[in-house]
Amino acid sequence: MSSQIQLQLLDLVNKEKLERILRVFTEVTGVASIIANVNGHPITKPLNFTPFCLNFCRSTDRGKRKCHESDRHGGLESARSRKPYIYNCLNAGLIDCAAPVIVAGYHLATILAGQVLEEPIAAEAAIERAKAIGIKDREDYLQALEKVPLMTRERLLAVVNLMSEITQTISELALQKDQLHKHSQHYLSRLINSVSDCILSTNADGRITIVNQAGVKMFGYETVQLIGESIRKLFAEDDSKIPQWKNPDSRLSFNQRGELTAISSEGQTFPVQVSFSAIGDAGQQNTGYVWVIRDISEEKRLERMKEDVVNMITHDMRNPIISLQNVLQLIVNGTVGRLNLKQKNVMELALATCHQLSGMVSDILDIYRNESGQFVLHWTPVSIDQIILESFSQLDLFAKEKRISMQFETPSLPLKLLGDQKRLRRALVNLLENAIKYSPEGGVVQVEAEMRDRGWEQSGKLETIPSDPTSVKAEQDCLMLTFTDHGIGIPAEYRQCIFDKYFIIKSESESRREGIGLGLAFCKQVIEAHGGNIWVESPVLSDAAGHRRGCCFYVTLPVNFAESRC
Repeated sequence: MSSQIQLQLLDLVNKEKLERILRVFTEVTGVASIIANVNGHPITKPLNFTPFCLNFCRSTDRGKRKCHESDRHGGLESARSRKPYIYNCLNAGLIDCAAPVIVAGYHLATILAGQVLEEPIAAEAAIERAKAIGIKDREDYLQALEKVPLMTRERLLAVVNLMSEITQTISELALQKDQLHKHSQHYLSRLINSVSDCILSTNADGRITIVNQAGVKMFGYETVQLIGESIRKLFAEDDSKIPQWKNPDSRLSFNQRGELTAISSEGQTFPVQVSFSAIGDAGQQNTGYVWVIRDISEEKRLERMKEDVVNMITHDMRNPIISLQNVLQLIVNGTVGRLNLKQKNVMELALATCHQLSGMVSDILDIYRNESGQFVLHWTPVSIDQIILESFSQLDLFAKEKRISMQFETPSLPLKLLGDQKRLRRALVNLLENAIKYSPEGGVVQVEAEMRDRGWEQSGKLETIPSDPTSVKAEQDCLMLTFTDHGIGIPAEYRQCIFDKYFIIKSESESRREGIGLGLAFCKQVIEAHGGNIWVESPVLSDAAGHRRGCCFYVTLPVNFAESRC
């Protein structure tokens, strides 16, 4: 039984590795250590043993038997309690500690440490113990005993707890590795067949060696029909389209991803996304490839649908909106006849709603352009203070509806930069509209704008910066804008995701959803395209009852970003 357990432990954990761990352990803690099997017989070298134990306690046959008996006793008691066990050794009475190595419920071995004392042992008791194991040189025995180090039991327990955890963890990992090795083929088969994407491997010549059930289903072949075949038969592209076929001698670092056209057994083609990596040997020379192939037919269909929707919005909605907008503008301007005050207010409200709808359509179109890499800014000199005033004018009726006071102190000097005027105007309108929307009736929306010198984020001029301050680009002068409202604020868990597409926070007093959740996403896209940053802080003020509420959106825009890109 003993040899079986010893063999199991040494199979799980390399003996040299265990001894390296014990060596470091003893150097750090200063105690003696050894690992024994469940019968108390050592399976590693003794480390840092005291001369007293080596030269006296284990110097006789009776002494060795007593030590093994003591180690066995410590192991059994620690295994019974499943925790380190401190005790006086059965040989000389020194303090030892045992910690069980238990793997999968089995006590495989015991870590033993100690050979210390809490207080000196009386000479009379020590001499009796020396007689019991056949020690004749009693005087040298006592002198060696006096040199045994003193240590509290608590200290000993702490160091052995550490050793217990480390060794048990290594043993369990080794056991798992052993089990995985034994069942690797079965496990690999179950693993790759549980994946919905096609997974296959090829040798260095591109011939298929493994294919999962998803691959069989995707291409319409039986497994035996694919094994040994060239992977070229699965794709419509010629060899020049796939780097692996152009560079068969690629090294292990080779890793590719792309879209290809696949061919089923019936000759039908369909789009796939392909990822494949090289498998290397010890010399880093490729021995084959692992392929992951995903059918993206549905994604392509949805992409075409999205393109159709965007085209519909662009042509079937945008053009009528623009026409209606122009007609309403003519009416408001009095071009087609004078209006009384009430009529003019109604027409201005209709025109403002038309502007809002036009902005939403433009936001959707620009977000799609950005996703497809077609979002291009048109750089011209821009007066930000003028854009803010225009935004106030556009949203004046919306604000009056809620009796919102919009405040902006026109700066003494114009705030100018290079940018896309139309898109910046829409972004600022979105931010101002957002502030009005979530403000209480009779509330206040404040807009501030000022120039900041380069390095402003380190100057202490601003109370708050983004949660990731490294994202702030302060290498050049920039314009700082703030939009502050007195609304209910934004919960902390939403402050990052409010800039995500289609994300909407329901208002406190209404359960209905407002908007389509693209306004702030568009703002972030435009601001970052100008080299700037946008973030929000909430709450920012206290109401009359002392409740914290409100939020402030911060925008930074580099003044000369367009020039720096040239």
